[in-house]
Amino acid sequence: MLFAVHYTARDVTEEKEKRSLNLFTNWKPPAGYEFKAHYALADGSGGLAIVEANSPAALLEAHAPWGPFFEFRSVPAVEIDKAVPIFQRVNAWRDSVK
Repeated sequence: MLFAVHYTARDVTEEKEKRSLNLFTNWKPPAGYEFKAHYALADGSGGLAIVEANSPAALLEAHAPWGPFFEFRSVPAVEIDKAVPIFQRVNAWRDSVK
């Protein structure tokens, strides 16, 4: 399942920033969690990623190491070519209700 993941830094200090970077450069995502895209926000406030996770447990395992440093928001995502027909069906249903 695809997720849009947005994370923001918690209580930023120089020490915490250095520690999180050191951890990240030595970290590997767990099985069942794959980055499709990963970006740092240009204002330094955090980042965003598109990930594929095969379970909530994989999300937890991937995000838990970063709890002291970042607050995460993970939202299921649907590829646009699959989402548009769903929106069209929903609109057709709405139009059918008088």
